[in-house]
Amino acid sequence: MNFNLFILRLKIMFYLILGKIKKTNPQIKLPNRQSVNKVLLVFPKDENEFRLSLYIFKDLFLIDNNTKYTLIINKNFFKILNFQSPNIFFVEFGKRSMKFCNNEQRKMLLKEDLDVVVDLNTNFFFGSSQFISYLKSRIKIGFKSNFSDIFYNMQLNPKKTGSVEMIFVRMKEILDSL
Repeated sequence: MNFNLFILRLKIMFYLILGKIKKTNPQIKLPNRQSVNKVLLVFPKDENEFRLSLYIFKDLFLIDNNTKYTLIINKNFFKILNFQSPNIFFVEFGKRSMKFCNNEQRKMLLKEDLDVVVDLNTNFFFGSSQFISYLKSRIKIGFKSNFSDIFYNMQLNPKKTGSVEMIFVRMKEILDSL
């Protein structure tokens, strides 16, 4: 077994025991009869995947409907964005952590009841998954990994879906269907 993977498994087990990670409820009732009003999207920390996901999800923000989208974006990509919104929160991604640039925004998200949380990081990133575990949400969507069962109650397998673009298109289709 890879030593880094072993350390990560121990860290997750330790955090679960101490309550620093909250395990996600695995049940989702489909079709979803409740309306989706608040959606949180955690954009990828990788620049190429960020650009691709921003392109695919751009029409979600342009449509004027009752759904409020909150975006968590790497602060290094501030110049890439071509729109402003009060619902864009910037974070700094470290090697294993995710730190909000404005701690008040973090506290606000932790208090808010969200309908759907989506992690667009195709590779497992402990920092974003740990933060997502604390959020109050009926549906948490992420990508399949060794640890995804702990953090997400709906998972996509990136290896079976094909290209990264198809992965994000599939994720958008899931959001549209809810």
